[in-house]
Amino acid sequence: MKLEVEDISKSYERIQALSHVSFSCDAGTIMGYIGPNGSGKSTTLKVIAGLVRPDGGRVLIDGEPYQSLENPGRKVGFLLDPWAHHPGRSVRETVRLAAMMMRLPKSRVDAVLTEVGLASVPARKVGVLSLGMRQRLSLAIALLGEPGVLVLDEPANGLDVEGMTWLKRLLRSLGDNGTAVVVSSHLLNELETYVDRAVILDRGRVVSDHIVRRGALSEWTFVSGPDLDEIEEVLVAEGFEHLRGRERAAGPGFRVRSTAGEIGDAMWSRRVKVNHLGPAAAVTLEAQYGAVTSPQFRAGRGEPNIGDEKET
Repeated sequence: MKLEVEDISKSYERIQALSHVSFSCDAGTIMGYIGPNGSGKSTTLKVIAGLVRPDGGRVLIDGEPYQSLENPGRKVGFLLDPWAHHPGRSVRETVRLAAMMMRLPKSRVDAVLTEVGLASVPARKVGVLSLGMRQRLSLAIALLGEPGVLVLDEPANGLDVEGMTWLKRLLRSLGDNGTAVVVSSHLLNELETYVDRAVILDRGRVVSDHIVRRGALSEWTFVSGPDLDEIEEVLVAEGFEHLRGRERAAGPGFRVRSTAGEIGDAMWSRRVKVNHLGPAAAVTLEAQYGAVTSPQFRAGRGEPNIGDEKET
């Protein structure tokens, strides 16, 4: 099953929350959806869930609009607000009501409570649950219908170290078994350990969509030279995806998603001199994030050091 977000835009009076946002998440892929506060992440997820109507664009779940799904909980599960459940109901009652709405058997209630670690507290009232336990409860409801798409907004909030380890293993297992998982989180170091792709949003626009776990390093080349502005003009003119930054061995330059041969040919054809052209060093998700998001949302130290972010 696949999630497709196509050209979504949304504004609130004079505020442009989303501008032509597009991405997709294939079956078996865990996608991190990240960006600064106010960048439009939660608005995007609410559009996917049908809680916010976009000004333009559409969302498809397995090729169908969410609103046309006969039993949407069987296709897509959401964790958007762990505080949304009635505080006077028990854990089991809360999950049971959701199961009834999805026309699911009681056995699914017991199964998901066990899966999220709440089987020992079915009678506990929601109002006395910690944030971490509320997250588990919300995740139980999201998993009830065994959906092919899972959309989670900050699911690790409130979890302790053991809980975060459990969550990563659960999501990785779901992805490995064919579920398309979208996770919005500010915990970039944690995300990097289990996601396959990262889509970065900034000021309502997608500014990066890249592989995190599989084959990412072989796709990037670092190029530098005496005139960085000239090099960037060529990269822009030729349509190369690139990030400006610094590497330990080469100094300031550009990390480019292309081969050294293609970049070298482009520079040679335009008579632009380079003094370094070779494989890019590994780049962390945090460094990628810092390189493409708006400067006012991060501490400024000049050019981001994308090859080794600890270097000053």
